[in-house]
Order: sequence, then structure tokens, then C-alpha cells
Amino acid sequence: MLVGVVVVATKSETLKALTAAAIALPGIYSNTEAKDFSIKPSINLQYGHYEENGNRISVDVYQGNGILPVSTELQLKAGWVVDSFAGATPVLTLPESVAHTTSGASGINNIDDSEKVTDDQQAVQVMSGASIREMRYGVDLGFDYSINDLTLHAFGVRSEEPDYLSYAYQVGADWEINKKLTTLSLNFGQNFDEVEPVTRPINEKKGDHNLQLAINHILSKETILRLGLGYVYSHGYLSNPYKKVFVQGLGNNSELQSGGFDKVFYENRPSNRDQWAVSLGFIQYISKLDSSLHLDYRYFIDSWDISSHTLEASYYQPIEKGWMLQPRVRYYTQTDAYFYQDYYAAPRADGYYSSDFRLAGFGSLSGGVNLSREWTNIGDLTESVKLDIGFDYTSHAADLKLGGQTATNVTDFSYFLFTGVLRIMF
Repeated sequence: MLVGVVVVATKSETLKALTAAAIALPGIYSNTEAKDFSIKPSINLQYGHYEENGNRISVDVYQGNGILPVSTELQLKAGWVVDSFAGATPVLTLPESVAHTTSGASGINNIDDSEKVTDDQQAVQVMSGASIREMRYGVDLGFDYSINDLTLHAFGVRSEEPDYLSYAYQVGADWEINKKLTTLSLNFGQNFDEVEPVTRPINEKKGDHNLQLAINHILSKETILRLGLGYVYSHGYLSNPYKKVFVQGLGNNSELQSGGFDKVFYENRPSNRDQWAVSLGFIQYISKLDSSLHLDYRYFIDSWDISSHTLEASYYQPIEKGWMLQPRVRYYTQTDAYFYQDYYAAPRADGYYSSDFRLAGFGSLSGGVNLSREWTNIGDLTESVKLDIGFDYTSHAADLKLGGQTATNVTDFSYFLFTGVLRIMF
């Protein structure tokens, strides 16, 4: 049931990557399934494990959701999620000449500030001084209501971490036209978040406003085209409260909060961000093989000068005894934010600083496979049971960026993702 990629209420960019890759959080419902009303209830149970190499962050996600049909026009939805993430994360990037005392995940012991730093030095990454271990809890409630060719849907979400609280909602409609060959979808939502890091005495707020338009068109019995447009406006505290930057020549009387060492400060990002995205999808059924090919492309651009391209291909092939095999491959590339640097040899005039590698220019290449099967008429209590197991491996590196490398190897790591989903229809 939950197959969207919008992510709500988490400070962890790693967790965002995880959920966007394969595990939908509560409140994210598929528009295509919203009209597939059933007279019987169903539940989904999901588990996912994400892990980066080099003893970096790992995440376990436990999720459940259910559908309760009230009538042929109305169905109610509810879900929950519990995330457990642990490990060390990058907090600072330093020029190698001053980073003599950094090692592994031990954090910063001292910095040699006698060295004159230049822009062309090799950078090294400093990990968090202690292993992070946190939990996140989320719940959602929603409904779908169908009126002839129009389906209305809405949901609300609450998500909480030790240092992050978020409330969100989304409302939308799907309208079938052109003898049901074309579906128009419109969605609007908002997030209201509160950030209160455990290591700093600050309490900040941020908000997101998102608008999405999608068009699905059936060209023939074997071909479907999809077009999606999206806009997100974010405002408020958009910095990561745990990330730090090295800035040479910036006095301790700067507006930036000190990071505990000379020339080290907490990052500062712009307080507004506009994001636009367009996506194209193509599904082709191959009758001779009883299979289908899915091709997707997404272009993204924002007001921080980040632009990205995503290409993804997946193939669905039935195999013996009712099993479905789905191999896939995905390529992603992005440019860096205009204020991003591994470190700063001189202060910036606009006062914006971030060395978070997720704002750098990099590329990633992923490969994965899913295996699924549905069993029907297996007992008096259940109508069907479906099992879906998936595995993905991703290489994330500066030299995979389209157009050549623009960042150092601080962006280089790999990770794998395992997912398991059990769906029960009563």
C-alpha cells in the first residue's frame, strides 16, 4: 500500500535515502492503489535494514499499516513505523594539513591551527566522537473516498525523535478522464517541524509546503506513460544542527556558533529553499514473455544551485510456481550547492557554510533485485498472502558524477539495503 517517496519528519539524511530507496514511511499512499477499493481489510508488515560500509550508520525500520473498507466508496488507512539507527556519522571535513589528530570514529582531539590552509589541499572526514543510537516513532491516519471517476484522499502524520518532532498532512484528488484512459492527480501537503538537538541549547522550527501534479495515460493495452511535476518550498531552520565546518580567517566573534575548536563552527545554510522536479515514466508490457519493462527519469533543480538527474530501469518477469523476479538498476548524479565546500580557506561574504557531503557534487550507481510471490485461497481467515523480499547495493562516489569529478573522496562510500514485506488480505 505504501509506495511513495516523500519523506516526513526526520533529521537523518541517511534515513531519507533509505526510505526514498525502498521503504515508504507512514502517510505516503499510492495514488494508483487509492481507487483499488476492496470489501475486505488488509494489513502490511515491512522490515528494512540499511547499512553503510566502514562502520558508518545503520538503520532498521519496522513498519505496519492497514486498510479498513467502510463501504464501496470509503476506506480508512492507518500505519505506524519505528526506526532504530546507530553508528558513527560524518560531522566535519578538514584540510589534511591540520587534521593530524583525527582518526576513524574517535572525533576531534585537537587541531593544528598554525598551518596556512589553501584551497587545493586534500580533505579528510571526521566522524562523530561516539556511536549514535536513536529511535524514531511515527503514526499516520488517512482515508480515500471515491465519487464516480473522482477519488479524494487525505492523511495526517506525527513523527518523533529525541531531537526532532514533526506534524504533516497531505490532501489530494485523482480524476479519471478520457474513458478512464487518463488519470490526473493533484496533491498538496505541509510539514511543521521542530528541531532541538541534544548537544546544543537551541530550539528551531522549519516548514515545508509541497505541490504535486501527475498524469498517467494508457496508450494501449501494453503501454503506459507517466508525467510528474513537483514543487517544494522549505523555510526556517534548514541547517543540520550537528554538522560543523572549518573556516580560516573567521573570528570567534562571528555570528556562527563555535564548534569547540579554533576555526571550527557549526554550519549555516540559507533559511529558504525552492525545489522543482519533473519525472517521466514508461511501462511496456512484453506479451511474448509475459513480462514488463519500467523506465523512469527524474530531473531536479533547486535555489541552492543543486541539479540532479536520476535514471532507473526495472524489469518484472514471472518465473516458476508463481514467483516474480524484479531486477533493477539506478544511476544518480548531482551538482553541489553554491555554498558547499569541503573546507573554507577564507570566509564567505554571504555567511553560508556547509561541508555536508550530501550537498556536494557526486554520483551513485545502484543495482538490486526483488523476489515476490502471492498465495491465494490458503484458508478461511485470509484471502491472500503476499511476500516481497529485496536487496540493493549502491556505490556513492565523486567520480561517478556526470561531467567529471568536482568533489574529493569525502563523498565516497557504499551501502546495502535489505527489505521484506508481508501483505495479508482478509
